Amino acid sequence: MAAMSYTQYTKCVPIGAKKYPAWAPKPTSVLVVSSIAVLIATLIVPYLALIEIPLLITYCLWWLYDRLICLGGDVCAIGLLGVVEPPSEKKDFDKFDTDLSINLVLAPHSIQELPPGYPASVPPPPSGANAKEHYEKEFRKALHRQIADDGIQGHLIKEQAVTSTEKWGFEGYFNKVGGSSVLYHHQAYLHCEFEGGGMYKLLQALYVLAPVATALAIVCSIPVLGWIACAILAAVAATIAIAGVINALNDTGSPTVVDPKTGATTDQLHPGRDILLVQGTWVYDSAHEGWNEVHPIKVCQLVGTATYLADDKVDWDSAIGDFMVAAGRWRADLSTPGVRAYHKDSGAPTPQDWQDWVRAWCDGMKSAGSDLTVDHQGRPENTWRTHPVIDGCEPAPALDPNPNPIH
Repeated sequence: MAAMSYTQYTKCVPIGAKKYPAWAPKPTSVLVVSSIAVLIATLIVPYLALIEIPLLITYCLWWLYDRLICLGGDVCAIGLLGVVEPPSEKKDFDKFDTDLSINLVLAPHSIQELPPGYPASVPPPPSGANAKEHYEKEFRKALHRQIADDGIQGHLIKEQAVTSTEKWGFEGYFNKVGGSSVLYHHQAYLHCEFEGGGMYKLLQALYVLAPVATALAIVCSIPVLGWIACAILAAVAATIAIAGVINALNDTGSPTVVDPKTGATTDQLHPGRDILLVQGTWVYDSAHEGWNEVHPIKVCQLVGTATYLADDKVDWDSAIGDFMVAAGRWRADLSTPGVRAYHKDSGAPTPQDWQDWVRAWCDGMKSAGSDLTVDHQGRPENTWRTHPVIDGCEPAPALDPNPNPIH
């Protein structure tokens, strides 16, 4: 299997190098939409473009290069695919965020898994507080805590010291998820994104538009002949703006999922069914309420297909079973045709077993995509299709490093 290509336009920023402070109001879609509305009006009042275009460029630069805070390089994670968020579902200026997002219920957790002692551990609402909002917030906190504090993969969604030193507003990521029988409206996820080029392409269009807008403001101030040039430049500016918008909106993120058993790739995702390995950059997204995520996804592999026990509980034993057998901890039971069961000689997987399982998948993925592996895959003796005895060839003999030895 060759290394999978991926798209990346954003760059995370170390917390010490971040320019936009935590205490400042966050840029919002409403402000940017208003800015675009005024920019369109510059066809009538062109001088406004000299203000609006730099503002939009600044917004794009923040979005691409100052929004995501680095948390510790590249990480691997395995989880059940929950809800998928395609760019087509976004509204207003958010449509320029053309990333495609997936959300993972981190192994070995199930849908809406709550910690022991819930709800008895929930404090009553403060005096005068909205009781419904209070208990819903406590419910989300309990869901998040159950995964974040598991000692396995939960640290990936847990608030990190690097972002807790300032008031970044950490809440964790939540969304709906469809189980095997019902739709749940809250689930704590590891949020992951396949990048699209929307915001980057918009920035490039703005760079082209800026000198045109400057010339437009100058010639429009010249009477009579200047007005003719003004009309021509206004048409050019409008063409650049429209083309830039269309180009940006059409550059959407697309999933690429590798099946390691066959080496085939697909863009098909199956929420509630696919168990996926993702590898990518671990960051904190400061643009929203605050959560950690993998952005961008650099590798996505299919680990297996989820099966469910009663009450929508994910049967994670079927996913980790072969690893436990290979580790000598369990024995495979193939006595029933078509059914793969296990004798759990050492009991349930420990947190260390789960960590080792994720690490084994991650190491296998890295090995499969390494330059050495790719080089060996491309050699003539390894490019057979039917069987090496039929359509293979002998490896080339190694060159003697000393063909003419002196005795």
